[in-house]
Formats: sequence, C-alpha cells, structure tokens
Amino acid sequence: MRKYIFVLSFSMISLLLSAQNSDTLRIGKTNREFYIKGDQTFKASDYKKVFTNAEALNYMQKSRTNSTFSQIFGGIGGGLMGFGMARALSGGDKEVYINGALVKERQKGNWGLVGIGLGVVGIGIPFAISSGKNLKKAVKTQNQADSGESAKTTSYRLDIGGNGVGLSYNF
Repeated sequence: MRKYIFVLSFSMISLLLSAQNSDTLRIGKTNREFYIKGDQTFKASDYKKVFTNAEALNYMQKSRTNSTFSQIFGGIGGGLMGFGMARALSGGDKEVYINGALVKERQKGNWGLVGIGLGVVGIGIPFAISSGKNLKKAVKTQNQADSGESAKTTSYRLDIGGNGVGLSYNF
C-alpha cells in the first residue's frame, strides 16, 4: 500500500510540474509565428496586440522603422551589385554600329556599380543591427511589465531543498 501511495504522489507532482506554461513573450523563428506568448502565436504585423506597455511599443516601432530602412538599403544595394556583376561577367566588348560602321566599345563602370552596391548594403547593416537590438529591448520590457502585473496574482511553487520538498502558495 505504501508503494502505491508513493507512486501516486510522485505521478501527481510530475503532472503539476509539466502542466504549468510560461506566459512570457518570446521571439519565434518564422514570420507566421513571430511572437510566442504562452500557447498563442502572433504574426509580425500583430505587434500592437502583443505589446501593451507604452515603452515596449515605442521600442517595437523603432525596430520596425530600422528594419524598413535596412531592407530598402539592402534591396537597392543588392540590385546594384547584381546589375554590375552581370554586366562585368557578360563580356567586356560591345559591338555597336555608329554611322554604319561596326565599332567595338568597352563597357565601363561595371565594377564601380558593384562597389557602390556594397557601400549601400554597408549602410543598411547598422539599421538591421539596431532593429534587432530594439526588438529584444521591446520583448524584455514587455516581459518585465507583465511580470510586475502577474506578481499580484496567486501562484504555486514547488521548492526542492537539501532537507526536503515543499509546496508554496503565494497570493
């Protein structure tokens, strides 16, 4: 009978421990699950539903603005690099008819476009880094605000110490 009660009590403790979910906000891996709060997933465009704290919302708006600038500079720079690289690798001479005569002209400025594209992408990199930092600050600020509000609610906690096991109820 003792073994039965012992097994039953430990199985109940393991059920209680595995049933608790964390309601902290996390950043997901995909755009469809960009924010994860508990069991709910939110898209990146649903940031106004996720961030309720004014300071966290401010950080999030900075992050979105920096991300937009980074994507614009990255797209323009990538296009310039691709166009310059394609012209440079397609061949150096171009046959053109001028006044009925066949003239071979050398294309100029191909590698210059690649260099300008690298520079424009380089401008976008600090915006991307700043966007990531502001996103992490927004999540951290929101989690701190949520934990301050949840401190007023009741909670159960299993404490395992050197002398034994205890269950605490905080309200």
